[in-house]
Amino acid sequence: MTVKAWAAAFLVSVLMWGAQLGAARAEQPWLEKLNEPDRQEFMQLISAVDGWTAANDQKIRGEVQAFIAAHPDFVPAQVEATRAKWLSVAAYMGMALSSKSFFIVFEELEKLDPSYPAAYIYGARTYIYSGYPAGARKQLEKAQALDAANPWVDITWSLMFDRLGHREEALTWARTALPKTVGKTSAMADAILAIAKMQAITDHDAAVALANQIYALEPDMGKLAEVIHACLSGYEFQPGLLDVLTEIVQRAEAKQPPSKALLYETARLNLTLGYMYNEGIMPRYRPDYAAAAIVILDKIRDDPQQAVPVWQLRFDLALSLGNVAAMSQLLDEAGLKGYDVTSMGYREAQLLFVQGRYGDVMDLYQKRHFPDDTLLALAYEMGGDHTVADRIYLRALEVDATSGTANATYARLRLFRDRDIDGAIKYGEKAYSLLPSPYNRSLVTIAWLVRSSDYLKVRQLKEAKEAFARAREIGIDRDYIQAFCSNLCNDINLPLTEFR
Repeated sequence: MTVKAWAAAFLVSVLMWGAQLGAARAEQPWLEKLNEPDRQEFMQLISAVDGWTAANDQKIRGEVQAFIAAHPDFVPAQVEATRAKWLSVAAYMGMALSSKSFFIVFEELEKLDPSYPAAYIYGARTYIYSGYPAGARKQLEKAQALDAANPWVDITWSLMFDRLGHREEALTWARTALPKTVGKTSAMADAILAIAKMQAITDHDAAVALANQIYALEPDMGKLAEVIHACLSGYEFQPGLLDVLTEIVQRAEAKQPPSKALLYETARLNLTLGYMYNEGIMPRYRPDYAAAAIVILDKIRDDPQQAVPVWQLRFDLALSLGNVAAMSQLLDEAGLKGYDVTSMGYREAQLLFVQGRYGDVMDLYQKRHFPDDTLLALAYEMGGDHTVADRIYLRALEVDATSGTANATYARLRLFRDRDIDGAIKYGEKAYSLLPSPYNRSLVTIAWLVRSSDYLKVRQLKEAKEAFARAREIGIDRDYIQAFCSNLCNDINLPLTEFR
């Protein structure tokens, strides 16, 4: 699995909640202020903001401002302009810090036009991402009163309760949102991700039931491919999620031959199912799953609509092998075909990292004005000041303290870089409770084994046994932890030998 920038992932999440609100807006009073051509233009602007990236930032914000100039009293356009600016600022400051600057802006816009539901949703999210989830309640109550059929209201309620630590309420709202997401693929994916994050997919039967519900709501293969794409993009080892996606693919393919878009998502699914662990930034896949993905990619690589996505997976596979020549060739190919410069910049940074050119990675980020992310943090870990990496990882936790991946990433730093066993156990235990993946399990197991080893070294046998008992309770997969123990292998071998 590729290293994913936490900031970029969060921006993707933010983009989702604005998407595909058009059907729910059809009878809203704010929309009646525009004639039909202007309505269509504004809907297109909303879609453009939904698809915001750093590369198209200036273009999108210019189009929104042009619309505002033509309709200076139309407050919803000002709301969308504010959202576009928020996304732009967040790309460089991080979602948590940038959100604090937009509390008042959205609230003032709400006063100017109280009829626009999206303004309340955006306002609620500024509170949630800033670390004040309880502050979102009033905005959400207003949004719900205006548009109870809007799934993004329910999804944002779910997010709020998740950040408050009320997981049952978060799950209830996510389940409430799902039936409202018909035709709204981004909302459907967000609801599925929330359900999975709350660990509601407890077994195969639960996965089948959820897949049946999703397929009944959205049987269209094209839209299902979009749902699967968004779910895989948001995958952070949520229990049962891949089982659900596999079931959906099987149902779609049983009805008709798979589209090229669905084949591409199936290739991604194979790689995700076959993911084992990362060595640095290089994902390691089970050979059989990687081979299955390659077979699919070979079938669709010449399809012009899938060219860029297929290129991305081909690069991931080259990265997984540390194949510098193949990565360089793919970057040359992307340059000739004019692929997105920003995306290629991140891939260039990955190539530099694999080559051990950590300083060049840092320079590239500074030159391109890329936001701090996991790849940059790893470069600082390997070739710079690891306290900078510490700060980047902590910022990710500020954005989402309930992210199992963010907690695991920080636990890894505390364990292997600083040998801070207390910190590793604290964040590792939380990571494992949120996302009980094999990686997170082994991470916290290693931390407890090192704790046991430290007690053995000072002859505190009782405490050593207790620490070992906790490691055994979590689960000791010897092959898996031996692959990860790094500079702590000697430490973990001491209790493993003593208490065998």
